[in-house]
Amino acid sequence: MKKINNFSAVCKKLRIPITLIRKIEKSVQSSGGKVFLVGGSVRDLILSKKITENPDLVVNLNYDVLKNCLKKSKIKFVDVGARFGSMVILLGGRKFDLTATRSDIETDGRWAEIKFTKSLLEDSKRRDFTFNSIYCDINGNIYDPNGGVEDLINKKVKFIGNIQKRINEDYLRIMRFFRFSLSVSG
Repeated sequence: MKKINNFSAVCKKLRIPITLIRKIEKSVQSSGGKVFLVGGSVRDLILSKKITENPDLVVNLNYDVLKNCLKKSKIKFVDVGARFGSMVILLGGRKFDLTATRSDIETDGRWAEIKFTKSLLEDSKRRDFTFNSIYCDINGNIYDPNGGVEDLINKKVKFIGNIQKRINEDYLRIMRFFRFSLSVSG
């Protein structure tokens, strides 16, 4: 496992609101929950780039358990995709997209039937590209089940799993492939 050195200072420099993210994790710890940054904010951490959007987070809890934890802690949220385990948290004047770790059971080209899991590895298998499946906990520990750090550093956009199957699961992935291919090459 890799670790980002001086994690709190790096987060401050890159404008990642780690104090608020730690507050979210504190609200779920009593139920065994752990919060991870994922996607663009982790890419930005690794590349030392200031974040330009709200951090995406995942938590290893069932969605209903997650909702109860947040309610007990009086953390406001909006159910934007309860069917998919997704919500938006409103905290400290910031918005966070938070999703329960899950795996896709079946997809129809855009929407998936899901099941909740506690496994980052299972959650990572449903993601599109290797560098979008890098997780970072609130202490700066990196979890990289698909070799995304190396691909990111080498400016490679790699699908996770069978490319044709991944595109058929969600047709927007081909557009994301082109977008990322253009942005990492420059």
